[in-house]
Amino acid sequence: MVVDGNYIALIVEDILYALIVLFNIIHSCLILFNHRFRHRNNMFILNICFSLFAHVVYFGIYFNMQYFDSRRLFVLQMCNFLFYAYNIASVTTPLSFVTFTIHRYCSLVYHTKPFFKGQRWVVICIASQRIAELILALPYVLRIQPVSIASLYIFFD
Repeated sequence: MVVDGNYIALIVEDILYALIVLFNIIHSCLILFNHRFRHRNNMFILNICFSLFAHVVYFGIYFNMQYFDSRRLFVLQMCNFLFYAYNIASVTTPLSFVTFTIHRYCSLVYHTKPFFKGQRWVVICIASQRIAELILALPYVLRIQPVSIASLYIFFD
């Protein structure tokens, strides 16, 4: 019996995705349920955990469907949604780190300003990151012509 190399790679990817999700859930639960960990910086780490979770869920579902059920994945109605979700999933983790970096920079430079020490600043940072993700992925929703199936294979493979 010959085993397909892509199938083995998919199993390894799924195991890694499951480990990432497991560690993400453990880390998030520690931050959410332990009052000592509810600090401004940990809210940004929780944001990074959520971004990694969204990233892993999208790519896990995508690669599994591509291997097992590619006909249903690449229907014409799903093209714009796939591109939109791909852009959000691929940009969410780097933007989380950029948001955390901007927060740390402003906390260090403007350490005397009480605005940068409050929860409102954390909410503004994370909300602006999520809005930026949606705006960066918006051109794929507003696309006039549908994406061809051949360009999907070139784009994702």
